[in-house]
Amino acid sequence: MIGRKHTSPERKECVLKGGCGTCLVAVEEKVNNQRNVFAVNSCLVSIFSCHGWKIHTIEGIRGEDGTYHPIQKILAENNGTQCGFCSPGMVMNMFALHESGPITKLQLEDSFDCNLCRCTGYRPILTAFKTLASDADKESESIDIEDIRPCQTSKCLEKCEEKCKKAQEPGYFYNLRGSKWMKVYNLNDLLEVLRTLRNTNYMLVGETQQKEAVFFVLGAYRPITVPDAYIDITSVAELTTYLFQKDYLVLGGNIALNAAIAIFIRISKESSNFAYLAKVGNHINLVANLPVRNIGTIAGNLMLKHKHNDFPSDIFLLLETYEAVIFIVDTEGNETMTSAKDFLKVDMTKKVIKNIIFRSFDDSYKYVTYKIMMRAKNTHALVNAAGNIVQSARIIYGAINPSFVHATSTENYLIGKNLFDNNVLKSAYQALDRELKPDWVLPDPKPEFRKLLAISLFYKAVLNIAPSDMLSSRMKSGATILQRPVSSGTQEFGTNKTKYPVGEPIPKIEAYAQTSGEAEYIADMPDLPYQLFAAFVTAKAAPNSTILKVDATAALKVPGVVAFFDKSDIPGENTFMPPILLTPIKEEIFCSGIIQYYDQPVGLIVATNHDVAVNAAELVEVTYSAPLKKPLLTIHEVLDAKAIDKVHLTFTLLPKRKGTDIKHVVKGTFDLGLQYHFHMELQCCNVVPTEDSLDIYRPRNIWICHKPLLQRPYYFRPISK
Repeated sequence: MIGRKHTSPERKECVLKGGCGTCLVAVEEKVNNQRNVFAVNSCLVSIFSCHGWKIHTIEGIRGEDGTYHPIQKILAENNGTQCGFCSPGMVMNMFALHESGPITKLQLEDSFDCNLCRCTGYRPILTAFKTLASDADKESESIDIEDIRPCQTSKCLEKCEEKCKKAQEPGYFYNLRGSKWMKVYNLNDLLEVLRTLRNTNYMLVGETQQKEAVFFVLGAYRPITVPDAYIDITSVAELTTYLFQKDYLVLGGNIALNAAIAIFIRISKESSNFAYLAKVGNHINLVANLPVRNIGTIAGNLMLKHKHNDFPSDIFLLLETYEAVIFIVDTEGNETMTSAKDFLKVDMTKKVIKNIIFRSFDDSYKYVTYKIMMRAKNTHALVNAAGNIVQSARIIYGAINPSFVHATSTENYLIGKNLFDNNVLKSAYQALDRELKPDWVLPDPKPEFRKLLAISLFYKAVLNIAPSDMLSSRMKSGATILQRPVSSGTQEFGTNKTKYPVGEPIPKIEAYAQTSGEAEYIADMPDLPYQLFAAFVTAKAAPNSTILKVDATAALKVPGVVAFFDKSDIPGENTFMPPILLTPIKEEIFCSGIIQYYDQPVGLIVATNHDVAVNAAELVEVTYSAPLKKPLLTIHEVLDAKAIDKVHLTFTLLPKRKGTDIKHVVKGTFDLGLQYHFHMELQCCNVVPTEDSLDIYRPRNIWICHKPLLQRPYYFRPISK
């Protein structure tokens, strides 16, 4: 793999999905003699996929004389680091953005959906990087980096160009341990390779979005077997180009999502009949995050939906809404056309998605799409919806259940109806209520919520396309999608400048080490002899369920698994919270029986390497009872809550609000108590037993945790490194 290792609490999340952005590197390539620089998650890219790329890393962008790159200095000097774990990813994302050309402050904010920071907060980071925006206040810019780029000596450039020339040689092949890796450059070669494969256990690398696995990388759905052959199709010309004519747009199936967005925006401005593509591009911009969209493709997203119908694919939703046609080619060169919905039923064995075709729509068509998420970017949809309403209706939802696509009954009802008649709308809502049957797979929101949300999105779509003279000002606001402007923030230091340097704000000592990749973390330390690795077994049931049985038999049979531990193996009190903190909070180490929250740790698998531990943890069988019917907080507990200083609410039996169906009104304030400072770096450590204590290695610092012979609380003392 390329880039840095992971040590965050989201390690599984990062490795599986590219979620944290810590391992970002910048890729430089030449396409049609045009220099192209973009960021990728190194945890999602195989080293074999880097053929022909020039890779910029956090360590590599420093000057030949060891000086820090201006972007590294800007982040450090604006106090943009705290634990420093996310800083290299932040720097490399900004490096790729800056090398790609001018970028505005709004675009810059929109491009950091791929970087997760748990402790610094984004204000100082954005403050630093906004000085590099094209619309920044030039007087406030501290550094001009227009002419500063790494690796600019003539000798180095000649060496890089020579490597790039060799990378253009047609095809290459690697015989790996148990698998083969091959790269092809045209469609005929790809089809020939598929014809010659003896079995169907293969993977097309490049026709994958971030969720689908690439070599040595796990996706959102863990692969059951390792493919016998990997076929790299990232450079197949027929799959990565597009053709625009008057009445249709033909996209290569393997065009990356960000490239598709740029094409959609450009064509929407050129032709009024393709104006809807701007909305398509804006919707795709909500898919995954920036570096994932740089390499994730349309066909890859569709193939993931094809293999796992429960996957809430926005790409599938958009193609079905706008009646796009999918062209599929088999090994004999035969082409077939299908809609997105029918595509899910096609046997794709040794077949390739060649093209996606979008047709034109005139001004009589009205169309809206929505994606409701837990946050603005980089997450799955709770419910996604789309509509294309004219003389016929297309009402499409995702994230309802694996088999649901069209609200067929409601579509048929609306044909020939006046959509803006209140009685028609009321009947349409009733029809949606009958045919929307959401499933419930934890940790998804409850079906009732998702059904009401889906119906609300239909109402929002109606408001969006309704004539303005039919809506009051209040109703018009319901038709809009919230748009966040460029954020702003300031920090004031109450210091006396006349006494500088006393009290003068300066960058912290380790800031430059953190922004340049020099800071050492646990994963940077070499493994010790006989070192073991652990993975949690977590609860996969609703809160208040009861654990009836935990069976680790299958996991313990896996070669490399050393032990399984649960609550019965805790020698003292089963809580994370040491008495020295003087807090009444008792957070269980392992679930003691009744599940307090989804994914609560139940036990711990210990193995000789990380992958074995993670895989074995999935084999531990946990049996649950149904959730207890008692709610987490009864109304009597609410009334008595003030006495226990948890929740302050008042309860009134005589509401003043209008309405005949209101029985009670609960109002007041909710006060949160102690919360943990959840930064990434401290969630991982190396523990080395010694004669009478444990040496605990934390990021940047080494601490010793002593347990004296007398039963006294644990205490920590720092030691020099």
